[in-house]
Amino acid sequence: MGVSRKAKRSLRVAVVLGAVMASTGLIGWGGLAAWNAYTEDAGNSVAAGTLSHSNGSSCVSLLGVIPTTTGTGWCAAAVTISGVDPANWTGTTGTIKIADTGSLKSTFTLSMGTGAQAPTGGLCADVTLKVTDLNTVAPDTGTVWATTALTGSFTATSLYSNATTPSLGWTGGGAAGSGTGASANTFTVALAPGAGFANDGTDEGTSCSFGLLFSQTAA
Repeated sequence: MGVSRKAKRSLRVAVVLGAVMASTGLIGWGGLAAWNAYTEDAGNSVAAGTLSHSNGSSCVSLLGVIPTTTGTGWCAAAVTISGVDPANWTGTTGTIKIADTGSLKSTFTLSMGTGAQAPTGGLCADVTLKVTDLNTVAPDTGTVWATTALTGSFTATSLYSNATTPSLGWTGGGAAGSGTGASANTFTVALAPGAGFANDGTDEGTSCSFGLLFSQTAA
């Protein structure tokens, strides 16, 4: 027996209502009523440290460029003396205090002045240079450059800090003018007459000048 029109109509309505209810259920459980929780790590950033050192209490380093004239990084001489003579001059010393004043750990080297600051003058052959630091225990017992005529060879030398155990890695955060501790050291520059000075008459009236270059590298 065939299905009546009324029955067919009722069946179609039931199907439509079922579909609507099913879709509503999907939205209700999986969409509009979804539960969510969040956290966010905000403000992430990166910042560079600083690389600098002081030479004495008032002279500060020049970043990225070797100083060649007056201004930042061009520091006062450690030793200046005039009128020396073979009868009275036995030597002259001066000191240089280097401190790592930046925030970064770093290393230092000492080399003879470059360019116009290399040893220059007729007296250089008869004057010796020696450089020492404050350290007395291994691995650094104090000698930076042994006594050498200013016409000799001065190899760039790595410098130790004045930490309890001397270290090639200098701690940052030192104070300008400081010359001791893990962030600093004090270097003594000693000039003395060479073996030929007393008997070399050609030294009369001559001079010798030179520079000392301290180089710092982030470690």
